Amino acid sequence: MKNIVCSLLLFTAAASKAANVEDWLKSGLLHPDLIASVRDELALSEEQQTKLNAQLGETRKQAEPLEQAVKEQQKALNHLLRDAGTTADAASAQLAKLIEAEAAVKQLQLRTLISIRDVLTPEQLQKAQKLGPPKMAAAARGGDLESKMKEKAGKLRAAVEALGIPPTEAMKARGGEIEQLIKSGQFAEADAALDKLIEDSHFKELEAEADKVDFSKFEPGNTDVETLRQRFEALQVAGQEIINLPLLREMIQAKEAFEEAKAAQDAEKVGRILTYAEGKVKK
Repeated sequence: MKNIVCSLLLFTAAASKAANVEDWLKSGLLHPDLIASVRDELALSEEQQTKLNAQLGETRKQAEPLEQAVKEQQKALNHLLRDAGTTADAASAQLAKLIEAEAAVKQLQLRTLISIRDVLTPEQLQKAQKLGPPKMAAAARGGDLESKMKEKAGKLRAAVEALGIPPTEAMKARGGEIEQLIKSGQFAEADAALDKLIEDSHFKELEAEADKVDFSKFEPGNTDVETLRQRFEALQVAGQEIINLPLLREMIQAKEAFEEAKAAQDAEKVGRILTYAEGKVKK
């Protein structure tokens, strides 16, 4: 089934404030967004969905020129009022044109709201009036919380990007779980999961400078080439489980030193660096 189209200029433009839409909604008519918020509970039929989509599509088409006319008449009135030579009769005549343009929008709004109401059965109408307002309020609260989560997630993302590496598989998995909670409308749970991810990342600790590591203090371990390769590959796998960003920064430092030692064919130094990294990921 197609979703109900509800993002209409008709119901969001400034002209709607003068059209008493709020009063009509209080009297029992239903805003398209409200119906969309309880669409599943209403169990709309295919025919009802089609009718609603068609009505709202036609309304949008009619609303755009009508609202443009309101803007033009308002602009003309403002121009006259700024002119000190404008007479009261001239201003009143232009005001009448503005009121006439607004009345056309008002008529379209009222006809649309009534046509939307008439698509629903009495039972659906009663259910929408009961369930809709709480859901709309909850959606608004969820939207505020979602904005705050985006801000927090943005800071965490920036911290990861500052390291110059892509997110680890563990980070992607946790992020995917949070996205799924958001898609399911579980904003409180998503926010708590994000806070936990931020806590586990320790990203605020990145503000402190990283200590320079003296890899010579560590034992090289087995420096056989094949063993070194296996140790390195095991570290790569373990590294994908890291969420702690300061630890990742230390791993980056170790990898840079590893590449230098590898280029110099210094197996012993490579072994010492691997021993250091292996100790870090085990903690």
